[in-house]
Amino acid sequence: MSTFQIDFFELAFLAEACIPPRPIARAMFWQSLTDKYWYEMTEGERIHLFEWMWKNGVYEDSLEKEEDTQVFHARFDPDNQYMVKTNYEGKEEERRTFKMGDRYYIDSKSFISEEYIISVEKFIPKREY
Repeated sequence: MSTFQIDFFELAFLAEACIPPRPIARAMFWQSLTDKYWYEMTEGERIHLFEWMWKNGVYEDSLEKEEDTQVFHARFDPDNQYMVKTNYEGKEEERRTFKMGDRYYIDSKSFISEEYIISVEKFIPKREY
């Protein structure tokens, strides 16, 4: 599959067009924002997209009703970022996570089991506009 280059504003407008609930293709893109594209963005782009979406009335309405929007919000919220140190089978690892409920998530479907958590520290992303 081809890779396409788009700038931040094109991405933001595309994201707005995909705010849940939407048909399956748009819903898949929306999930990709959380599970794929988040890792490709800079800290500044993540914060900017979060603030951009937060100003959209459709997003606010969707946030009240749609789980996918709630996951996006939790992932991109700069005040909801954590570094979680784990020990699994004798191997220590530190992962960037976001919190939903009482769990620390790596992506929309994967969370870290509490029994493996050694420590949790709040992560403060730096704005890089």
